[in-house]
Amino acid sequence: MHENYHRSPAYLGLQPLRIPAGWTVNWNTLHATSRAEDGGFGGSSLFNAVNQGRRFAIDVAFRPEFDPAGWFELEVEYQPWPRTEKGKRQQGVPFRFDDRAEVVHGFRTRSYDELVAELEAWIARCTVWTREGN
Repeated sequence: MHENYHRSPAYLGLQPLRIPAGWTVNWNTLHATSRAEDGGFGGSSLFNAVNQGRRFAIDVAFRPEFDPAGWFELEVEYQPWPRTEKGKRQQGVPFRFDDRAEVVHGFRTRSYDELVAELEAWIARCTVWTREGN
């Protein structure tokens, strides 16, 4: 069965995205034929990717779920580096998002094409963006 996945509609219909090295895509249910008017979007998230080295996460959701009048919502979060009492970056601390995470960008649209353009732009930006120094 797994040898046929590359020919399945679930695979062939995936939205092509430009994602540089450094990103981990946790899930992707964006399809090239997706439209807000269809309202067939459920689950808490449609796309989620993390760049640990740059400390960013990008999430795409559809709100409200399964509502043809709904919209796509993109959110970019940044997790600050853990710091010592003297303000230096702590090394060796496991990476995770916590209550210090900051939302650095939010975007809403009903247009799937605008969503994809915004998603790729923020993936590119967060690949090179340094939010804080040493």
